[in-house]
Amino acid sequence: MNIRSVYRTNLRLGLLLTLFIFTGISNVHAVAPVIPASPCDALYYETLSARAWLEAQREITQNQNLILKPDSVFEYTCFDMLVKELAVHGTEMLSETSAFGTPLSNTSLDNTLQSLVISSLYAYHQANFGYYPGLLGGHTAGLAVFHNPRSNISSIPSSYNCDIMEKVWHAAKCINFASNSTTEGFFTLAEYAGTSVLDKRTIPSLCTPIPAQWAANLTTALTTGPWTNDPVQTYITQLTPPTCPSTGSCSCSGDPIPTGLNVSRAGTGVTVTNYEEHICLQPGCRYHPGGVLYGTTSETAGCYGR
Repeated sequence: MNIRSVYRTNLRLGLLLTLFIFTGISNVHAVAPVIPASPCDALYYETLSARAWLEAQREITQNQNLILKPDSVFEYTCFDMLVKELAVHGTEMLSETSAFGTPLSNTSLDNTLQSLVISSLYAYHQANFGYYPGLLGGHTAGLAVFHNPRSNISSIPSSYNCDIMEKVWHAAKCINFASNSTTEGFFTLAEYAGTSVLDKRTIPSLCTPIPAQWAANLTTALTTGPWTNDPVQTYITQLTPPTCPSTGSCSCSGDPIPTGLNVSRAGTGVTVTNYEEHICLQPGCRYHPGGVLYGTTSETAGCYGR
């Protein structure tokens, strides 16, 4: 084969391929895109801003809900019991002795520590940590673990016996994720909004909800966009596999899709059927052009099972 023959052969193949592509494209159902009127749409920016607020607020809310408030070190160490230890054993080296003259009362050191330490310690704890039960910032896992400083030194046990640090560490280690299904876990954006929805930040106390801002940003971000949604045709409903019982024919509903090719095929006997080729998207289905083909005379054009 000489060079001229190769050139002619390639030219024919190129023309045939071009004709095939042109024919196929001419029969494809295309949807015209929606082109924005302006590339500088302020509403588009507002939509992005609203969506960003929703995503960020959801992450912040869960972070603030799951990261617990630090407990008081005075509770962890049972500090009031340490003060009582000083009150009990400090009499041996301070003023409650007769070795140097008339002694003070045997409660003078207790009264001094009460006024100087215990009263302020109790007031500080009540104002900053005493408004919720337990440790771990009020988490349910720490409700049974607590040591509340006493308000009076006389009511504090004389012997120091404190294991709060061990108990709170065990409780923190054994916390399960989403132990409270109403506030912890993963929620949709809409589940944070609404006038009847409480704020997810409940530990140690409930935050003031912001439903109006949630609702406004949901509307801007999800339901009132500045553009028209593209009318995309997905054919998803036609991708369901057919039902093929042991007896009877398969169910191959849905319109067949034209390929743009014309077929000329010999049927039974002398009949020749010319038809436009189609494809069926459902798995296990084939296209039948109708009329006399494969020895049949009753089928209409459409998709059929094996």
